[in-house]
Amino acid sequence: YQSMKKFFTLVIVSLLSAMAVQAQTLKVTKTDGSVVTYNAKDISKIEFLPASSVSQPKVLHEFTGYLTVTSSLFTNKYYGDAAKIKVLQDGDKYIAQFSDAQWGSGSFDITLTRGQISGSGEMTIVNPRSGEASKYSAEMSGSMTNISIKIPSLMQGVTINWHYGEVPVALKVSGNYSGTTSLMVGTTMGPYSSATVSYTITANEDGTINVTAPQEHYKDIMMVGNLTIGSYVVKNLSYDESSHSFVRNYGKDDVKVYLKSEGGVMSLDKEYSFVDKSEITVKLEENGSLTIKNDYSLARMPMGLSATYTGTKSK
Repeated sequence: YQSMKKFFTLVIVSLLSAMAVQAQTLKVTKTDGSVVTYNAKDISKIEFLPASSVSQPKVLHEFTGYLTVTSSLFTNKYYGDAAKIKVLQDGDKYIAQFSDAQWGSGSFDITLTRGQISGSGEMTIVNPRSGEASKYSAEMSGSMTNISIKIPSLMQGVTINWHYGEVPVALKVSGNYSGTTSLMVGTTMGPYSSATVSYTITANEDGTINVTAPQEHYKDIMMVGNLTIGSYVVKNLSYDESSHSFVRNYGKDDVKVYLKSEGGVMSLDKEYSFVDKSEITVKLEENGSLTIKNDYSLARMPMGLSATYTGTKSK
């Protein structure tokens, strides 16, 4: 810019020098066609100044929070703690911007009324399968610490809930996990392994969790042969601060499981009830892996069973 300024200044000086000899006026034709004429003797200096800068929106608030998402396929699913909300003021307008690595970005024209946000805008979300980005009309509402973004045309209706604050432990541990279960029968038989097993942990609003154990298959168990343990659900595991784990004695919860054996001396092919002192413990390790320790007994079974599951969260 400075070099251009010097160049134009030299040009004008040359023009003024020529005008001093040949003419006594400077004629300026504006872009609208109008003409302005100046006496050369009245001009001491001509400068080309940069256009006035456009005012930028002012950032009022900027926060990072965690997400829970609800759709027709899942409810209150946790999606990490790195989503950002930014509120800006542009003159007399207010704008809220949302951004998250997985759920995309959006901009909303909003109104602020006593700490409450409401408005409409557009979300841009990348399809994880195709890699293509699509735009969706969306509505934003809520408070400065809990904001809801509703997208009616995505997956038959999606609601993204942004929360400011510490992530509840139940949400951190919730999700689908893939791993392996090791089973002991009594204190001496085993361990037997069931590979590629998927457990599901769901968070409840009261801070407890539910555990869905999948169907598991074990081979060559003494006296039993091949054993299939059916799927079952243990609900309302409470968080124990001292052990940093979720625990429940579910022997009196009327939980049942179906057992079926093949090829052994003992024939199992019916539903059994879990009995007292059946206890399950769920712990999320610092490296993100999940450990489930499940010590249980079944009605009319001579020996107890002890299962240890280790898995990682499925993406």
